[in-house]
Amino acid sequence: MKISALYIYPVKSLGPIAMSSVAVEQRGLKGDRRWLIVDDANRFVTRREIPALAAVRMHHEGEGGYRLTGAAGTALLESEMASDAVAPVQIWRDIVDAVIAENEASRLLSDIAGRTLRLAYMPDDTRRRVDPDFAQPQDIVSFADGYPILVTSEASLAALNAVLENPVEMMRFRPNIVLAGDMDAWSENDWPLVRAGDVRLRLVKPCSRCIVITQQPETGASEEGNAVPMALRKLGKFNKEGALFGMNAIAQDSVRIAVGDMVAVM
Repeated sequence: MKISALYIYPVKSLGPIAMSSVAVEQRGLKGDRRWLIVDDANRFVTRREIPALAAVRMHHEGEGGYRLTGAAGTALLESEMASDAVAPVQIWRDIVDAVIAENEASRLLSDIAGRTLRLAYMPDDTRRRVDPDFAQPQDIVSFADGYPILVTSEASLAALNAVLENPVEMMRFRPNIVLAGDMDAWSENDWPLVRAGDVRLRLVKPCSRCIVITQQPETGASEEGNAVPMALRKLGKFNKEGALFGMNAIAQDSVRIAVGDMVAVM
């Protein structure tokens, strides 16, 4: 097996950036979901509420920055933001300190949404804990829903598409690491530990999926009939939390990985 694709999502709920290689850090892949969209009460906002956010593209821009492009124009965003002035923001049940940005990227997102939105950056000294039922005390996460890394496989996507009338792309599931090669569909669900390149990954919990998997990844448009979650249920990939696809993972090492790196079950 090998890594066939790597993705980061610098702003939670916005578009991906494909990477040929990336550093793995304690919070996940470097640059992944360090930015969060918040409302005027500093509560997190996602594509669940504003599907049009799906149409915002992200690209690397020069050294240490990104360009956001959407229907309302373009804007630059720093990859990091240093400031002593932090404010509490809420993501799910967690309240953590972040740097609130009053910048052109925040204004662009506000124009797209038709309401006031701002971007919040997670500084290095903010430590958001992973669910202790599935993690060690030292495990932390960025503004991802709950876990540092999401691992999916091309084999499982092929098995899902085999029962769908209209096949879907992998980006429907917003993975960080995609695996390909000699493996059975859904086998990643049974692996407690894998080595991908030089990083050891603990696969701690199947990923329960929200309404986003029913949206077109490039537009946010909803599909009628909930075909994808219904197909996952038909395949037995569900639990009390909902339909399941992919495995939440926690890295044991801080190293660099690349597309093409070999993967082995440990």
